[in-house]
Amino acid sequence: MSDPNHARPAAAATGRTGRAFLGGLRIIAGLLILIMMAVTFVDVIGRYVFSSPLPGAFELTEVLLGLVIFAGLPLVTLREEHVTVDLVTSRVPHFIRQWLLKFAHVVTAAVLIVLAWRLGIIARDLSAYGDATVFLRLPLGPVAGIMAALCACGAVASLVVFLRR
Repeated sequence: MSDPNHARPAAAATGRTGRAFLGGLRIIAGLLILIMMAVTFVDVIGRYVFSSPLPGAFELTEVLLGLVIFAGLPLVTLREEHVTVDLVTSRVPHFIRQWLLKFAHVVTAAVLIVLAWRLGIIARDLSAYGDATVFLRLPLGPVAGIMAALCACGAVASLVVFLRR
């Protein structure tokens, strides 16, 4: 449903603080991907060359992948780069398409707020129970808490896009 003629870079919608935050998210997401690649590389080399895989590589990759996805959520939302299908919307008048885009941003914000709320509850429960990954014993509560915060940032990004249109 995104109209490529109206998509703006994230920097156009934010001030200096917002640009710094988004730049930080980009760097964090890039570092997480780099770490995930290094873990996978070491695991594959260890497994097939030395017959000794990296202990805990699967768990670490799972956690890193989740964090990468949630770190990218506010960036993708603010840049209006979500995957969209416009089978119907491409055939409706422009004013209806614009109304549908605004509606989609509000629904996106609402869904992300609910996800942030639920992830916050899950983070609290995981921390209270002391849940951790099986092999590396990485605590899962803080991971869920970070995901909840990034969902909330995605909701704010969706509202920013809604307001700038």
